[in-house]
Amino acid sequence: MKLKEIRVAKGRQQKELAISVGTDEPMMSKFENYKCLPTPPTMKLILKELGCSVEDIYEPHEVYYAPPAKPKKRKRKSNVYRLTAELPEEAREFFKSGALQKCGFQDITAWANWCYMQLKRTHQEILQKEKTSPQPGSK
Repeated sequence: MKLKEIRVAKGRQQKELAISVGTDEPMMSKFENYKCLPTPPTMKLILKELGCSVEDIYEPHEVYYAPPAKPKKRKRKSNVYRLTAELPEEAREFFKSGALQKCGFQDITAWANWCYMQLKRTHQEILQKEKTSPQPGSK
């Protein structure tokens, strides 16, 4: 069975079920129309309210995703520059929050490489300006 069919069979209104699981009617509609999946805590509440299992609502391949394979460990290159930097205390939680991934960086190393490239580009621009601007004392 599917979510909407189970809800109707149990005599529950969409709005009432939404409220009882801590969401709203538009979000419940998205769940029922398979526009998105409920979060695990919300899913547990839906299952409890409807007295069913997740397999009654979804096919196994729709909810049980295999975790992504761990990336292969890279061999450390001898020319790798190991960087240690002091950052504000809040940086640890900021990085743990997934901010880097939301900004398109795979990990902190990718972010540090991007910062390096930005610094290098800025430095090159400064050097270029120094070459083209007149030096003090010259005419």
